[in-house]
Amino acid sequence: MQQYGNPEKLGFISTDHFTGRKIEVGKTPVKCVASNIRRPDVAWDNMQIVNGLGHEGNLVVVEALSSSGFRTMVENQLGVEEQIYKGDRFVGVLANRHSGTSESGDVPLEGIDIHDGVVLNLLSAGGVIGIKSGVPGVRSAEPLPLKTIGLVADKTGNPIDLVELSGGHHETLNPSAPIILVCGTSAEVGKTTTSRGLIRELTEIGAQVAGTKLSGTGRLRDIFSLRDAGAMPWLDFPDVGLATTYTSPNRYTRGVYTLLNHINSGDPDFIVAEAGGDPIEANVPTFLSNPTLMQNVKAFVIVAGDVMGMMGTVSYLQQFASETPIFLTDPKDRNAYATRERVSQVLPGLPMFNSLDSEQVHEVIRQIIKL
Repeated sequence: MQQYGNPEKLGFISTDHFTGRKIEVGKTPVKCVASNIRRPDVAWDNMQIVNGLGHEGNLVVVEALSSSGFRTMVENQLGVEEQIYKGDRFVGVLANRHSGTSESGDVPLEGIDIHDGVVLNLLSAGGVIGIKSGVPGVRSAEPLPLKTIGLVADKTGNPIDLVELSGGHHETLNPSAPIILVCGTSAEVGKTTTSRGLIRELTEIGAQVAGTKLSGTGRLRDIFSLRDAGAMPWLDFPDVGLATTYTSPNRYTRGVYTLLNHINSGDPDFIVAEAGGDPIEANVPTFLSNPTLMQNVKAFVIVAGDVMGMMGTVSYLQQFASETPIFLTDPKDRNAYATRERVSQVLPGLPMFNSLDSEQVHEVIRQIIKL
């Protein structure tokens, strides 16, 4: 097996880049640069701040108007969460988010007129910024309000686009390692835990396995956990300039081609790929309906909250890939015995396993390798 890390030419975060230096965009000091901007090598002091029309993917300097909100922490480029207080400034990225379990908001297709004083909102820990549309719970606090200082621009005054900053997108997909696609019925059901278990067992048998997230809202915490399990390389969509995958199908497809091409340049034996959220959102349907991508999916692993969720997810996925093998995990915090009894009645023949039991995960890996 080759030994392979993250491609240095892309400037991705692979170990740590802590310098202790003050960060300034032009001459404007900022507390941090958010983690969905995966370029720690940018000379921020060579940039400038300008007014103009901001679109999805543009970088923006903002200032917190409050110390309270639905979320008051921003993950920096080291993966460390920094508390944001009223008056703190940081660099984020304009993007959409349509989460059912967290903040949601948008950047209109026509853009946002960005100038000093325009109020937007923090939509994720990774520094996604847009116009709020909602939060979960009727009594939840509003998303943190942010005053825009301006767009981050190069020396010629052109606003920085995250895709261009990350090296641009590919138009085609190169040959790929087999993909084990981990899907769930919602956020927080255990998809990342299951992905870690699969990566760990593949690594234990000597396979080189890459780890990635293919959809959702980016965050270093999740991709770091795949690295800790043994993934090499470990990249996700913000590494190729997509702060979230709540974007156009074309932009998403080219981004995923680019992501998989970079991952496969390390010649992994398998790719464990997590689809964030559920399979009907964040361009997961775009992935599932793309034959070029789906020809590489060797198996689905479904992480559901209950049996009804399993039934719906199985039915949905089989619309796209009726012959692709499916494995089910025991729902988190549910009675496994009773659950498996029900599954045997409504989904007969589909194997189930406990993603926290290494022996059961090992057996699933053995079955997948034989496919």
